[in-house]
Amino acid sequence: MNCLICSNEFIEKPSWSYLFMIKQPQVICDKCQKKFEQAEMKGFHKDWEGTIFEGFLDSLTSIYSYNEFMNDVLHQYKFLQDVELAKVFREDFVHLKSETAMIVPIPMHPEKLKERTFAQVDELLIAANIPFTQPLQKTMNITQGKKSKIDRTQSEILFSVTENVVGKSILLIDDLYTTGTTLHHAAYILKQAGATNVSALTLVRV
Repeated sequence: MNCLICSNEFIEKPSWSYLFMIKQPQVICDKCQKKFEQAEMKGFHKDWEGTIFEGFLDSLTSIYSYNEFMNDVLHQYKFLQDVELAKVFREDFVHLKSETAMIVPIPMHPEKLKERTFAQVDELLIAANIPFTQPLQKTMNITQGKKSKIDRTQSEILFSVTENVVGKSILLIDDLYTTGTTLHHAAYILKQAGATNVSALTLVRV
């Protein structure tokens, strides 16, 4: 078998978990796997204190930290359109099969989706066979990373709600947490529409 990241051949270690399909077959080599770094627990509220978004995102969990290796993997996945790399992370999301909250991947703007050709967050869930719902529509096609903190906290809301979420507990899924703008905007608009709790899980945190 060849590693989906480095393309080097590797031999999958025998495992009862794989034999009985408790886990999916290994798709990357151990050398690549060891280059991923687990995310540290860091606060996320401080940057949004005093803004209209304060308190709307109830919790945030991230799986991996952003390092040079992860940067290369995300570039290959998102910008070189290597959708097969979604399989690399399926074991990181498989626990969501027992999640009771509504699972909502952060959507792409239609123009960005046409350019990218696939929705990278959706594909992470599809690879792990996790059902999800999409009550959000992205209405602004804007890159937040280059904006100042003030501009991000004062920018127009990025999403609209297209389905009834009154009384719902929602778990947002995103690939990357950088400034937090996307998730805070989504949490804000969902709670304005009646959601009772909005938490977030991201693959990577900068």
